[in-house]
Amino acid sequence: MTIRTCTMDDLEAVNALLHQSSLLHSEGVPDFFAGHEMTLSADAFAKHLAEDNTILLCAENDDSRVCGVCHISLHNRSGFVELKNAHIENIVVDETCRGQGIGHALMAEAEKRAKEWGAVHLNLLCWDFNDGAYRLYQSLGMRPKYRFLYKEL
Repeated sequence: MTIRTCTMDDLEAVNALLHQSSLLHSEGVPDFFAGHEMTLSADAFAKHLAEDNTILLCAENDDSRVCGVCHISLHNRSGFVELKNAHIENIVVDETCRGQGIGHALMAEAEKRAKEWGAVHLNLLCWDFNDGAYRLYQSLGMRPKYRFLYKEL
């Protein structure tokens, strides 16, 4: 397996992975994600690839097939203390490839790139229904920072 920076040639594979993520989330949180299709146009993908504060990583298996993607955004948080933070916007491993260490490898590379950028935190949001992902993040040393609560109106 290889973890590398995505290129425009990866758009179709990335969109296939985002589609899997859309299905998972629309089943897990239908009141929020129903009908929501997470895919990127060629222009949007190219914009992400060109942004200085964005990292798009692809996991490629031994057959050169993209089997995972990780979208990282880098932020300068200002306030009393200025901090650099990295945020995992999305991470998806192909459902046929899960359990092979791809998520671990993507997260390790995300952490490495965030440190190189000077980030002091690596953050992500995990929906409450997604127990498998939550276990993965815990196994990587991540822990809850706060609780995000909501109420349907």
